[in-house]
Amino acid sequence: MMKLSETVASIEQFVIDIRRDLHQHPEIGLQEVRTMNIVTEELSNMGIPYEIVQDGGIIGFIHGEQPGKSIILRADLDALPMKESPFNLKQKKAITSNTPNAAHTCGHDAHTAMLLGAAKILSSQKEKIAGTIILAFEQGEEMGGGIKNLLNRLHQIGADGIWGIHLKSDLDAGKISVDAGPRMAAASGFNVVLKGKGGHGSRPDLAVSPVDCFVDFYQALRNMRHSRLSPFETITYSIGIVEAGSALNIIPDTLQFAGSFRYLNKEQGEQAIQIFKDLLTHVCAMNNCTFEYNTEPVVSDLVVNNEAICAGIATAAVEKALGKEALATIPAWMASESFSFYLKYFPGVFAFLGVQNEEQGMGAEHHNEHFDIDESALIVGVTSTVQYALDFLSYKGGITYTKAEKDVHELLAQYGF
Repeated sequence: MMKLSETVASIEQFVIDIRRDLHQHPEIGLQEVRTMNIVTEELSNMGIPYEIVQDGGIIGFIHGEQPGKSIILRADLDALPMKESPFNLKQKKAITSNTPNAAHTCGHDAHTAMLLGAAKILSSQKEKIAGTIILAFEQGEEMGGGIKNLLNRLHQIGADGIWGIHLKSDLDAGKISVDAGPRMAAASGFNVVLKGKGGHGSRPDLAVSPVDCFVDFYQALRNMRHSRLSPFETITYSIGIVEAGSALNIIPDTLQFAGSFRYLNKEQGEQAIQIFKDLLTHVCAMNNCTFEYNTEPVVSDLVVNNEAICAGIATAAVEKALGKEALATIPAWMASESFSFYLKYFPGVFAFLGVQNEEQGMGAEHHNEHFDIDESALIVGVTSTVQYALDFLSYKGGITYTKAEKDVHELLAQYGF
């Protein structure tokens, strides 16, 4: 335990420097040219062979000196297409993006830096590795652009398990959650056009307003959570786009709205989507409107679910390397993540790493211009990654897991990729 802590401490500045470099030069999905060059250069410096997956990412290989299983360690590379504030919630940030309209306001820069840090340690200790460690750097996670090609290649290579980390802005820096069970939600998006009959604002009686129809539908949708869905299952839903009209005195012909459902239980999601569709049909009929789907909501089972035995290995690994006090138990996060696709083929753990420091103004939500992290948390992520990889490879017990039967292209096509 002391030796690993000392080893990680010796590369802390390396990890911070990589993270800061990437943060200052963010690149959005499938445009991560400089980012990938940095990753491949560092892998080469470590003597780690790698391959580039076109529009997918980078896969590196650390072969242990002893035979054994294999595990994938995954990070994502892309930034978000948005501006970043030079200030967090209290003060000026240490670093900000130098690129207009691109920013690492989700933490992928830290994910990549931590995986490179873990690779640096593991590649220098191959004599302790029984098996193979596969490093996966994913392009375009935010847009879903790289998962298809990268996962397809990893599926061809094969592995016994997978590990990933995501920063968590509302968890104290230095804490890490590796809880078993659902950790992130499945998502179902919708985009609907309501069709009425336009007219002049002075004679609404001669028009059929899709705005009125939407107001009735939205109120019914708000009430669904209280009156139609089980209070014992977690689900959220929201509308993020409403577009209609061109002038204040014209009743529009159409209104478009779009949003999403997030849920941890497929059956709950299925029920909510069916109610959504029934309400839409009923409310449109009541308002003499019609509708069509630009995107019809489809039920998904893409929940990020930590396999119980793997979560147990992770819990023991964190306790061994960092002490029990580093562990945190937190609720599932209702955002969604492409890591759910990996878990269709490889059992594993998606850990949440705390980066909040309220005193220093670090705690803004992900995808927020004020997002900032306490970099002291990075060595916790590196240590946990290294220890889990070693412990998973040396684990002799069985893991109860049902692998997806569909190939990667067929599976992703099912969900619109």
